[in-house]
Amino acid sequence: NGIVNQIYGKGLDATDSAKKPDQYAQMKSLVKPHDLRNVCQDLKLLGEAAFQITYNGNKISAITHFPRETLRAEKMNDKGEIKNYFYSADWSKVQRNTKLKKFPVFGSGGQNEIYIVKRYVTGFYYYSPVDYQGCLQYATLEEEVSNYHLSNIQNGLQPSMLINFNNGIPNEEVQELIERKIYDKFSGTSNAGRFILAFNDGSENQSNIDPINLPDAHAQYEFLAKESREKIMIGHGVVSPILLGIKDNTGFGNNAEELRTASILMDNMVIRPFQQMLLDAFKELLLYNDISLDLYFVTLQPIEFTELDNIETKIKREEETGEKLSAVEDVQEEEIVQQEASERV
Repeated sequence: NGIVNQIYGKGLDATDSAKKPDQYAQMKSLVKPHDLRNVCQDLKLLGEAAFQITYNGNKISAITHFPRETLRAEKMNDKGEIKNYFYSADWSKVQRNTKLKKFPVFGSGGQNEIYIVKRYVTGFYYYSPVDYQGCLQYATLEEEVSNYHLSNIQNGLQPSMLINFNNGIPNEEVQELIERKIYDKFSGTSNAGRFILAFNDGSENQSNIDPINLPDAHAQYEFLAKESREKIMIGHGVVSPILLGIKDNTGFGNNAEELRTASILMDNMVIRPFQQMLLDAFKELLLYNDISLDLYFVTLQPIEFTELDNIETKIKREEETGEKLSAVEDVQEEEIVQQEASERV
């Protein structure tokens, strides 16, 4: 959620909004803030996002968010192109004879089209994996460790057991049956701490249940929790735990400097690539309506965290900070840019 908020920032804007007020107003009417925020959510969470493009005559009348999880691609044609996407609100209920609504892709000439935003990943032709694919196993590990502790507490903190049956050795089929039943009943993190009830013909034939105490169990669980946390953060591109409010003994001595450096690095390495994918998509879509704007996302970064040392123009400063130029500054900036261009010529 934090990364999604950083991607969306304070919404979409344009550095040349004052020079092209009509185009800017059209852009704002086509792209609503809630649709843009939902697209940012899908792009990060699912690895892809979808716009529904609605036309009025030969112009786009609306660019709205379309829930990506409801769409499935049809088979590619001979040129390796996906021409249509099928829609279902619940794909688990779709059968072979289910009639599905079909949406053509952008540029096909339909009344309502689908535009998919995704990054290119080698070997993935229909769907793009999420950027945090590498840490999914550690997310599962974190879930299972917490589930184990919760189940263990709810079931009475009973330790793991070694079970011995002393009433003879049954054949292999019976052994497998007993083993499978015990495994189904007591294995897994959700069964931690469950008690065992045994019925015997006498004390001489009773089952022996010996507890197995895991040495330094608390240290092992602490290691798993810490390892999972670090790998999950690495998978999401979080360069420093301090960005999430997690105090870490490593790093710079000055926490403020560490926070600033980590924030700038994460913004450049993680947030901006997502924003650039969306900006490229908007430029292509808006160009269909003859709208050409210098778009950017207004950042949530504190201005103190923004690198302004190498910024030469105020237009670039606006892109970095979100601070709008005044009308006078805008004209002066344009004159400077034109003068520099003529000098280079």
